[in-house]
Formats: sequence, structure tokens, C-alpha cells
Amino acid sequence: MQPILPGQGRVPYTPLPKKEPAYSGPIVVSRGEGIVEEQPYGKSIKLLCEETVGDDTFTLAERIYEPLKEPILVEKHDSEALHILKGEGLYEAWPSNVPIERPITAPLQPGMEIITGQYIKHRITNTGISPLVAIVTECHLDFPAYPHNYPAIFEPGKGTDIHQHDNRVEAFYVIQGPGAVLIADPDNTSTRELLVPERGAAYQPMYVYHRQFNPQKEGDSCYWIHSMVVYNHRGSRMPQVHIRQHELDGKTPLWEADSGL
Repeated sequence: MQPILPGQGRVPYTPLPKKEPAYSGPIVVSRGEGIVEEQPYGKSIKLLCEETVGDDTFTLAERIYEPLKEPILVEKHDSEALHILKGEGLYEAWPSNVPIERPITAPLQPGMEIITGQYIKHRITNTGISPLVAIVTECHLDFPAYPHNYPAIFEPGKGTDIHQHDNRVEAFYVIQGPGAVLIADPDNTSTRELLVPERGAAYQPMYVYHRQFNPQKEGDSCYWIHSMVVYNHRGSRMPQVHIRQHELDGKTPLWEADSGL
């Protein structure tokens, strides 16, 4: 397939071939099982990736940008969606035809989601005195894909209906929980329920029936970051940079210290 880079055209919707088997690794990865990588900005904890769940098309990770680190200008093959959980910072980007002296900028704060397309120069600076914590979803394919994160909230006993997708992988990172997922076996002949601990993540492959829910019958709500990579974006134009601030309305709360962040 000829790559269609962000901003270059429309992408037709085409179901992707099913992997055989649909998945072979674990579905739930706790934070303690994540792969810690030291980075110039601080560190990355890879939760869902080829090394943990066997899927080489995307990575879901927790990133920690430490204060007083020198920001690095990044230009890479992977597109990514970044959702800020804690801290403050500055995002700068240079899409096509943007002068070097006048980058696109956005203040980073909890609830901010920024999607950066392939090969877009960008830089993230921690402007505070404490760590800037974010969840990132990266797409590794040279493919018109669109990574995307957004908050979700489930009241006790509530969740989604069982469903599957033919054009996306999904992941769920638990902020406050525990959360739970129902996942079918690779042949969709039986299902099982799995708990997802706080700051852990659940993997939901293509062509596999699944649902996510709050397993508690009463008590606290369950807060997630719902992450997905849509591998062909249903005919819409791919953005170079997409910035949104989710409202702090109780569905995207400023989580307090007891959330573990």
C-alpha cells in the first residue's frame, strides 16, 4: 500500500486481514510487568507491546517526563497519541509549512490529548517542578493509522456491550479501579473475565469479542484511558497534529494523590 501521510489525502475504509491466531500472548499486563526504558526525558514503561503481548503494530506505555531535563526535538516514523494524566508542560510542533520560529504550541495539563502524525517534528518540555505523567499510544506501521486516547468512566457494575472490531486494536489503561475485561479466546468460542489493576492495561485484538466493565457491584467508579489505533480511518482526512482538551467535568477528573500517580 502506498503510504498516505498525515494531511496528504483521504483514506478508504478496508477491513484488515485477521491474524492467525488472533492473539497468542497475555491480555492483561500490570505496571510491574511493564518494560522500563530509560529515556532522555525520564523513562517509559511499556505495558502493551510486542515484547509483552506479541503485537508488533502498536505500543501503549506510561511516560514520565522529569523536570529539569533538556527537551529533545523528535521526528519519527511512528504516529502517537499522548494523554496527560499529571503535571504541566509545553508541546511544540512543526507540521508542514509551519515556520521554524512559529511552531504550533499547546500548554500540557491533565485531560489534554495530543495526536502527532508520522514524521512531524515536535518537542515536549516539562515546565513544572514535579514529573509530567502521560499515557502514549504509538502506531509502528507505515500505514494510514490514527492512534487515539480518551477518558472513560464506568459506574459499579456498568460497562460496554460485547463487541469486536475489524479495523482497530484497543487498549485500556486503568487510572482508578480495579477494572475488568471480558475477552474471547482467539476462535471466539468461549470467554473469560480478567481483572485489570490500577496503572495496568488490557489488550483487545482485532476480530476478538470483548467488553470492558467495572467489576465492583457498589462503591467507586472505575476510570480508564481508552486507547485505540484505527488502521484505516473510515474515509476521513488524516491530521498532522490534533489537539483536544477533555473537560474537567467529573468524567476526566484531576485525580488526587491516592490514585497512585
